[in-house]
Amino acid sequence: MSTESLTQSPHSQRFESHVAFDNIPLGDATAYNPISFTLNVRHAGFQFRRRHRVFMVGVDDNSYSDHALQWLLDELVDDGDEIVCVRVIETQVRLTDKTYQEDAKTLMESIQSKNVQNRAITLVLEYAVGKLHNTFQHLIKIYQPSMLIVGTKGRSMDGVQGFLVNRSSFSKYCLQYSPVPVVVVRPTEKREKKKAKRAGDPSRQSYTQILSGQKHEADNENSNEYELEPNLTRDEEAHRVAVAVGLPAAYDPTIKPLDTTTVLRRSSRQPPRTRAKGPLSVGKKPGDDSESEEDEEFEVTSGAELLKKEKLLKMESNEGAALRAETSKSRTGSLDSDEDPPGGGGAKT
Repeated sequence: MSTESLTQSPHSQRFESHVAFDNIPLGDATAYNPISFTLNVRHAGFQFRRRHRVFMVGVDDNSYSDHALQWLLDELVDDGDEIVCVRVIETQVRLTDKTYQEDAKTLMESIQSKNVQNRAITLVLEYAVGKLHNTFQHLIKIYQPSMLIVGTKGRSMDGVQGFLVNRSSFSKYCLQYSPVPVVVVRPTEKREKKKAKRAGDPSRQSYTQILSGQKHEADNENSNEYELEPNLTRDEEAHRVAVAVGLPAAYDPTIKPLDTTTVLRRSSRQPPRTRAKGPLSVGKKPGDDSESEEDEEFEVTSGAELLKKEKLLKMESNEGAALRAETSKSRTGSLDSDEDPPGGGGAKT
């Protein structure tokens, strides 16, 4: 381990260099230290926050990797975040050759120059030696980033050619095997070119045009499984809602209110019906027995008439009781007069 100082350029004077690690001379990776030369610089206004995020991005000599790094700095990074830039050299570096340190310092200077929005961030450069895929997997376990950002050439080939090209694509490998979310950044010129090509295609249709010529399954007349909105009247729909929610009868238009005054008026006008006892009444033929029985089967009597009948029954019962009492008294007096002796009450001569 050694402490390194970076030569500050005019556009990177806002960054301060920190401890750098050099494990390349050892030639052996450990669980927490890969074979790499690590540089760590921090912005002067950087402050560690609770919502601290770590982003990892792959950098190399290709232009699409520079575009991915620039997109990350412009669109995704905020103050207080950390960016881990990974540069992998697959060829073994000679231990006595110290040129890799100068290359790493130059690369760090270019990374700092891309911070055009002056983000208060910290930058870590892992200038590693080893296999590309294994090195990234090792560094992901160490830093545990929130997201991995990689660039792509923007090729979209089909058939055998596309299979042979994409088989060695690092972006495709990251999408399949990365344990963290991956963002693949495509070059802007490639994306704009593809968009213009789609817009100029005369056979290209919009989603509205594609769906307009297709018949949905719900529009099939023979199918009743897709009846999403049945044809109901307003009263029927309100009735179903009232039943489902449990609303009072006033909210159900199918339940009409009962007019009690009309019912009582009709019942008072109709005379009480009594069942006929004895021979048929005059004016009815023998064949009208069924109609008379049906008519006389039920009696409709109003409440006032029932009260009147009860009063009459009480009066009759009271009068009968009074008559029976008088009759019993008169009988008792006559019996007493008959029991006297024949000559007991007469005068002597």
